[in-house]
Amino acid sequence: MAAKQMTVQHVSVGSAFRTALVLSLAGLIAWMICVILLYLGMAQAGVWDSLNSVIGGAGGEGTISFKVVMSFAGLLGAIMAVLISVLAPLGAVIYNATVDLFGGLVVTLRDDLD
Repeated sequence: MAAKQMTVQHVSVGSAFRTALVLSLAGLIAWMICVILLYLGMAQAGVWDSLNSVIGGAGGEGTISFKVVMSFAGLLGAIMAVLISVLAPLGAVIYNATVDLFGGLVVTLRDDLD
């Protein structure tokens, strides 16, 4: 059970981008599944019918439908996925620049083969 401490001195910008892209796309899929489940639950509770009647009573002609909710959620999720994918390499660049000043991230590795 030998423990060894190592320091992460450099994070590849391309690797940070690829990892963030895959994770943000997985997050987008999870987000869309959650929105579908929430929409269906709220539809069963009658929230959308009540909201559409309030909109119609106030003189509005628009209704909130599954298509509208999914379009808005998809747009919001896609914007967030792009932002995460773009900001992750920037974080790697900032990390690489500050490692020389403050030292890197210290990671303890153990050799447990139980």
